[in-house]
Amino acid sequence: MQPFLYEFLYRGRPAGSAEAPAWHVILGQYVTPPGAREAQFVASGALTPAQAEAAGFPLSAVLAGIDAAALAGRDAALAEAEAARRERDAAASERDGVAAERDALAAQLAAREPGPAATLPAVSDRQFFQALALAGAIDPAEALAAVMTGTLPARIDAAVAGLPEAEQFAARMLLSGATAFERGHPMVARLGAALGYDAAALDALWRQAATL
Repeated sequence: MQPFLYEFLYRGRPAGSAEAPAWHVILGQYVTPPGAREAQFVASGALTPAQAEAAGFPLSAVLAGIDAAALAGRDAALAEAEAARRERDAAASERDGVAAERDALAAQLAAREPGPAATLPAVSDRQFFQALALAGAIDPAEALAAVMTGTLPARIDAAVAGLPEAEQFAARMLLSGATAFERGHPMVARLGAALGYDAAALDALWRQAATL
């Protein structure tokens, strides 16, 4: 095997020094002695610049070899860092994909599960108007009139009047003629909002009505 640059030692001098910088080279070589099965490493002694050049290692070649090795090491480190970055990005992308799939599945399951409104029982018209009267939303007399004659309490009548004209007839028919009210009916949320009831308040009203 051909000899190679094994070690390069450079000694610099301070600025203004009359002494010239000095350097020496140590060459390495793998040699297989006669009868040996494996090559053995052999190092030369410290070679002066003239001896190194005579051995085929002038200073220009030595420095070029050092530069090439340093650049190769830098390129290898950059390639390793880039590979690590790609691996990290791939792992993050996979993690995000798993999270997105999990969230989508959770949304599908949530969509299939009935909400609180769907699980609440239907209440009779008597229970509905009685619960409103007990909550102070309407007068007891208005609750009796609504059950007995279908006359809507003033607040509810005003809420119906505030709906789009195309929806008012259906709302009056429902409130005046229905004998049972479903919590999940779309009209309940519309009229509840007009009366100042949010979803939680409507659920509480429905639970109270169901006990009456």
